Amino acid sequence: MTGILIYLVRCGLVILTTWLVTNFIGKKSLARLTPYDLAILFILSNVAAEPLVNKDAFKTTIGVMILGLSMVGIARLSLTRPFKALDGTPSIVIAKGRIDREALKKNRLSIPMLLSMLRVKGYRGLAEVHYAVLEAGGELSVLPKSGVQPVTLKDLKLQAPQETTSFPVIVDGELDREVLPHLNISEAWLLEKLKRHFHMDLEEVLYAEMDRDKGIFVQGVNSVIKQKSLTDGGS
Repeated sequence: MTGILIYLVRCGLVILTTWLVTNFIGKKSLARLTPYDLAILFILSNVAAEPLVNKDAFKTTIGVMILGLSMVGIARLSLTRPFKALDGTPSIVIAKGRIDREALKKNRLSIPMLLSMLRVKGYRGLAEVHYAVLEAGGELSVLPKSGVQPVTLKDLKLQAPQETTSFPVIVDGELDREVLPHLNISEAWLLEKLKRHFHMDLEEVLYAEMDRDKGIFVQGVNSVIKQKSLTDGGS
C-alpha cells in the first residue's frame, strides 16, 4: 500500500512540474513550435516520465526545469539580432501567382502539400493566390488576388449553383491520370490543349490545374503563367 502511495506522489510531482514548466515557457512556444522547441519538448516528455520507472524524482524535476529554462533562454535570444535565425525565418513560396521552386526545395515542401495547405485556407487553386508565405512555425499566410474575397454568398444571403473544384492535373511535368475522370477529359485531350493554347509539352509544365468553370491554369518550368477559359473557344 505504501508503494502505491509513493508511486501516486511521483505521478503527481511529474504532472505538477510539467504543467508549471509548460506554462512558464509561454503561449508562443505552445502555439507555434520552432524546430528547437519541438526537440526540447520531445526530450522533456521523456525526462518527465522518468519518475514513473525509477525512484529518483528529484533529478527528474531538476532536468525538467533546466529544459524549460533553456527553451525560455533560446526564445529570448531569438529576439536579438544575432540570434534571430534560431527562431526561423518566413519564406515566400508563391510570388505574384508564381510558385517559387527554390523556396519549396529549401523548406522541403512539395507542390501537392502546398496545394493542400491552400485548400485548408479556403482557396480552390493557385489561380486565386497572389502571394503565399510559409511562416517560421509552418503556418501558411495567403494574400489572394484582387476580387477573391473571403466573404461567402451565405453571408450576403445569396444563392448560387455549386461551384466546381480545381484539380491539379500536372505536377513537376507528371500527369495525374487519376483526376482526369473527375473532369470528364482524356489524356489526349489535355495534351492537345497544352500544345494548341499554351505551346507547351508535358515536360515543360511545372504545374497545371483545371476546372470546368475557370478553365486551365498553367505555370511552366520557366515561371511563365498562362490561363485559358474553356468557354472562350477553348473547349
